[in-house]
Amino acid sequence: MEFQQGSLPGAVNLPLMNDDERAAVGTTYKKSGREAAIQLGHELVSGPVKETRIEAWLEQIRQKPETVLYCFRGGLRSQISQQWLKERGVNRPLIEGGFKKVRQFLRDEIEQFSARHEFLLLTGPTGSAKTHILNQANFYPNVDLEALACHRGSAFGASDRPQPSQVDFENRLAVELMRIESRCQTQKPLFEDESRMIGRSVLPESFFNRMRESAVILVEESFERRVENIFTDYVLNTAIAKGPEAVALQLFAKYRTAVQAISRKLGGLKTQEVLQELAISEKNYREGQGLESNKAWIAPLLHSYYDPLYSRSFEKREPKILFRGRGPEVVEFLRNFRAGC
Repeated sequence: MEFQQGSLPGAVNLPLMNDDERAAVGTTYKKSGREAAIQLGHELVSGPVKETRIEAWLEQIRQKPETVLYCFRGGLRSQISQQWLKERGVNRPLIEGGFKKVRQFLRDEIEQFSARHEFLLLTGPTGSAKTHILNQANFYPNVDLEALACHRGSAFGASDRPQPSQVDFENRLAVELMRIESRCQTQKPLFEDESRMIGRSVLPESFFNRMRESAVILVEESFERRVENIFTDYVLNTAIAKGPEAVALQLFAKYRTAVQAISRKLGGLKTQEVLQELAISEKNYREGQGLESNKAWIAPLLHSYYDPLYSRSFEKREPKILFRGRGPEVVEFLRNFRAGC
């Protein structure tokens, strides 16, 4: 349960007690005190149960010899685990203060990183292939925030993977910031322009505020190119083109739900238009009539919903534009801008 609420990046969940055992120990602690709770814990985790768990720890350490131990506060559970390992001839350190202390350290790291550095933002209307540009510019210090959040940041952006807890999202972000800072301290780190929320993951306030005051690199692609990019990402690179059929039909249903979710801002008539084109595309898919018709629902979504939203936000912010151009030109700019890294 604790692990699901938040863990250290890279951690493996091999607990001393499972949820039921921990709940029983907690109840005993409240009713009968610490010594009785410890005694019950030793009774519950003994014999074959104890041996199975110790063997799992030993196997993990064999695979990852630099493994360290932690529990929530660096208290009794990690100390007992450490002692049982010592009795088997394996001595591994534990994190003093446990998860709670490291969690605070990582939160502080985001705050301090945001204060130490000016950022660069990669911006542009929906369909500009900004994430692809980030991946191509792996020579430049950057972090893919959408990858950390397991979400593409729009009504249609939910991933097959569940989004991390807010704690895990922030922890992952902190580690990535530390990683790029270790690579290069002389360049402004690059991030994709995002709203405060990426799906349900919320960017920390200090980090988001720094983003909002940052200079931008504006990706400028034709409307037709952007439609093609969306078509590639959301149709050709999905089960709609690659199968299986059951997953493809689920994806069409997901897109219908996403359109309905934005219907108030999209407008009733335009919503019906998009849904009708989506229904035609699904019918063509079922009948083997090709996939090109999907562009007929993508285009009005960009024109009537995403482009106006982006334009209003961009004009309101009036950011400093450091460079503007098509994707390949942006990558080349970043390559030349890399001097000093």
